[in-house]
Amino acid sequence: MLVLYDRADPVTRDSVCGIGGFDGVHRGHQAIAGQVRQIAGTRQKAGIITFRPLPLFVLKRIPAFYLTPEREKEELFEQLGIDFIFYFEFSETLARQSPPEFIAMVEEKIGPSVIVAGDNFHFGSRRKGTAQILQHLGMSRFDVRIVPGVVDESIISSTRVRELLMLGNVRTANRLLGRAYVVSGRVSRGKGTGTKLGFPTINVIPPPDKLLPLEGVYKAEVFVDYGDPEYLGALFCRHDLIEVHMIGFSGDLYGKNVNIRFIERIRAIEHFADDRALAMAIASDIKKINP
Repeated sequence: MLVLYDRADPVTRDSVCGIGGFDGVHRGHQAIAGQVRQIAGTRQKAGIITFRPLPLFVLKRIPAFYLTPEREKEELFEQLGIDFIFYFEFSETLARQSPPEFIAMVEEKIGPSVIVAGDNFHFGSRRKGTAQILQHLGMSRFDVRIVPGVVDESIISSTRVRELLMLGNVRTANRLLGRAYVVSGRVSRGKGTGTKLGFPTINVIPPPDKLLPLEGVYKAEVFVDYGDPEYLGALFCRHDLIEVHMIGFSGDLYGKNVNIRFIERIRAIEHFADDRALAMAIASDIKKINP
C-alpha cells in the first residue's frame, strides 16, 4: 500500500476515495471501504483520505490513544483492497477552514473522481460541513456517494467501541469491530514472578498511543505472526503493561513482537495476601479460560 503524508501524488488522480477518521476500521468503516473498492473496480485506484492526528485529539486537546494506530490502520485497509492512504496533517489551522476551502484542498492535493463518505461525516470550521454539504459543494469537482451507518442495536461508531473497551466489554466491542481487538508489542523481560509461581508469563509493552481496555484479567489469544500457532492466554492488563501466561507454550519470545487478541474480561484486578493465594487465583483464571 502507498502511504502519502499530505503531499500530492499522481496515483491519487481520478481515484475513488473514502473519507473520514476511520479509527478502529470497524464494520461501518468496512462498509465504506467496500463501496470504494466496488466503485473503483479494476480501472481506478481505491484510496482512503484521513487525518493525523485525529481531529478528536486536537480539538479536545486530550492525549491521543487510538483504537488503530497508523500502521495497524494501514494493514487493515490493505486487507480490504485499498491501494493508498492519504493523511492530511490535522491542526487547528486546518480545523478553521471553511467547507469550500477544504473541498478545494482535497481537489488540489488528491483529485479524486469519487468520494465515499459516511452519513455522519463532518468537516470544516466548527464541523459545519456534512456529507450532504460535501455532496452539494463537490458536485463540480467529484461525485459523492453517501453510505448509511451500520446499525448493531445502535449506530456503530469509534466512540462507541472506545467506550466499550474502557468498560471492559470486549465481547461487544469485538462484534462491532468485526474482529477481535488486537494489541501488538515487543516482549520485554519482567521480574520472573510468574515463573516462580509456576505460571511463566511474557511481558508485552504496547505502543504508547494504543488504547488499552479496562484493567483486569482477560481471556486472550496470542500469536507471533499470522499463520503461526495461536495460544490461549490468561492476560493481566494494567495501564501501560500487558502480562500473559500462554497456556501450553514453552519457549523464548524475548525481543520478539507478538499480537494479542482480547476475547473476554474474566475479572477485575485483585490484591492477594500472599503468593499462594495469587497462584490459586491464576489457576482459577486458567480453568475458566481453558476448561
